[in-house]
Amino acid sequence: MLRAIERLLRRAKLPVAFSQGFHPKPRVSYLSALPLGFSSDDEAMELILEEKLSCEELLTRLNSVSVPGLRFTRAVFLEEGGPKQQAFAFCYDMTIPSELRDEVARRVEEFLAADSVEVVKANGKTVEARPVVLDLRLDGSTLFMTIAAQSGPEAGVREILDYLNLGSQLFRTIFPNRNRSIVVDELDEKATLLA
Repeated sequence: MLRAIERLLRRAKLPVAFSQGFHPKPRVSYLSALPLGFSSDDEAMELILEEKLSCEELLTRLNSVSVPGLRFTRAVFLEEGGPKQQAFAFCYDMTIPSELRDEVARRVEEFLAADSVEVVKANGKTVEARPVVLDLRLDGSTLFMTIAAQSGPEAGVREILDYLNLGSQLFRTIFPNRNRSIVVDELDEKATLLA
């Protein structure tokens, strides 16, 4: 994906700033790495340009040269020297096989009713999962999960799936998809997202 973005930037003839050194690279950063094996419908990146372009022109130029399945939907101007964009939360969805739905529905109810839920990370460390889960619900065959952005060893999607007894099904019958990346400047929209 990173190489595809670099090619798109060149084809769009954007005035992208480059790093210094022997192998200059476009000055692009991404909000958060996508967990290995997950798909995504919504990612955020920060791009440093050498000339100011309107957000509309930036979107038009990127979308005019983009590949099928990749569409740029939103651009926000960040002040030079100002704070970088920060993640608030990430929303995921995944289809649950019919034979697992009753058990998953029961475990989701248990999770939401609990004040505290401890889970074990892959490294063996026990962490508290309840505070980072902003939304967890099974709607028909789809499990929806919103996880607060993290900077430390908090629980993530894999640990929540383990709690729901779905860890062994990950990438066999369950394929998580990140459907939304919520950045801090969208916090006014958060109330409707989580309602």
